[in-house]
Amino acid sequence: MTKWAPWALLVLALPVAAQEKPPQPGQLPGADAGAMKLPNTVSAPPFSVRDKWDYRIVQTIGLRGFGGAFIGATIGQADGSPREWGGGVEGYAKRYASGFAGNLSRQGFAFVLESALHEDPRYFPSESSPGKARLINALKQVVTCKTDSGDSSIAYARVASAFGSAFLVNTWQPNSTGTSSAALRRGFYGLGGDLAYNLMQEFIPFTRPRSLRHRH
Repeated sequence: MTKWAPWALLVLALPVAAQEKPPQPGQLPGADAGAMKLPNTVSAPPFSVRDKWDYRIVQTIGLRGFGGAFIGATIGQADGSPREWGGGVEGYAKRYASGFAGNLSRQGFAFVLESALHEDPRYFPSESSPGKARLINALKQVVTCKTDSGDSSIAYARVASAFGSAFLVNTWQPNSTGTSSAALRRGFYGLGGDLAYNLMQEFIPFTRPRSLRHRH
């Protein structure tokens, strides 16, 4: 099996699953209706395909994309991973380029799938006051999302893009970090980054997209 095969199968399979077993509004297939339903959240008009392009692709060529690559490259440089890339400026440049390309590929996958599946890429902050409810809202929206019609759904695009891009990154990684297990870890790290971004938007209003800063 080539390095491309796992992520390709995953990206292709999840949209099919979405068609074969569509979740009911606010409910995941086979799950209790109240378990995964999103709480009352800040509201905003639905995104157009152009809005999703701006959110996923255009904003990657900015602070979010360059900053994320900087953090990832710095951690990798300090940890010496992957070891084949060595240290110094050359090693850091390789890690930075890898991180930026990986993020851009993830946003590209997410844009295509979210447009096809009518999923809204934004995080919708809770209208609740208690911190626990807001924390649960941030956790839920790692694997669930709102659709363009305002219903709740599994975030097929978000999950598929995290692991799809993780396996794509394997195509330029050296042997020590180009394995399937490394790609799986990369995918979970991506979802962990989504959780961190959700928490920022939940508790720090100015980090939210402009369309969600002052709407209720």
